[in-house]
Amino acid sequence: MPVSWRAHADRRPLLLTRMRIMAALREYFSRHGFVEVETPALTVSPGNETHLHAFATDLVHPEGTHQRRYLRTSPEFACKKLLAAGERRVVEFARSFRNRERGALHHPEFTLIEWYRANEPYEVLMDDCAAILALAAEVAGSSRFSFRGRSLDPFAPADRLTVADAFARYAGIELEAALPPAPAKSFAAAASAAGVRPAADDSWGDIFSRVLV
Repeated sequence: MPVSWRAHADRRPLLLTRMRIMAALREYFSRHGFVEVETPALTVSPGNETHLHAFATDLVHPEGTHQRRYLRTSPEFACKKLLAAGERRVVEFARSFRNRERGALHHPEFTLIEWYRANEPYEVLMDDCAAILALAAEVAGSSRFSFRGRSLDPFAPADRLTVADAFARYAGIELEAALPPAPAKSFAAAASAAGVRPAADDSWGDIFSRVLV
């Protein structure tokens, strides 16, 4: 057996499990009345999010003129246009791209499952998240999820926290005390004590994002 096939044979169970999970998720969203959409990956604007960086490319017209275009960092804007047009529930299994990101938690190209419910409370989206996690575990035949020394029971009731409670529990930061007009440097000091390293020019929002991640 060629080395390349042996390497693939080791990974093939993961490929098949991923396929089954995707099929189960599509069935979940269909059963709950979502319209699956496929929006453009090539966009006119990269978006204005401070911490997201898009890949840029050129669209070359037949006559040779060039126009700058960007690979989407998410399908958010296109999906929200559909909501504005009257759709109430949409989902997309979107191939997305983010430049300047590579590490244990990020990859420059990835599949992003993004779904929207118009005129429904955010708690319903939380229910979706818990249901999706349990569904993926069931399809994969897993009773626990583990990552970086932590594990969880995907079938247990979700522990729902406010952002402030999460910051206090997992970072030891009293977020409400750090809110503006409190100086950003005091927030930076609290973040440093929690093991997060803010940059010298970080704004309050930058520090918040670092701690959250």
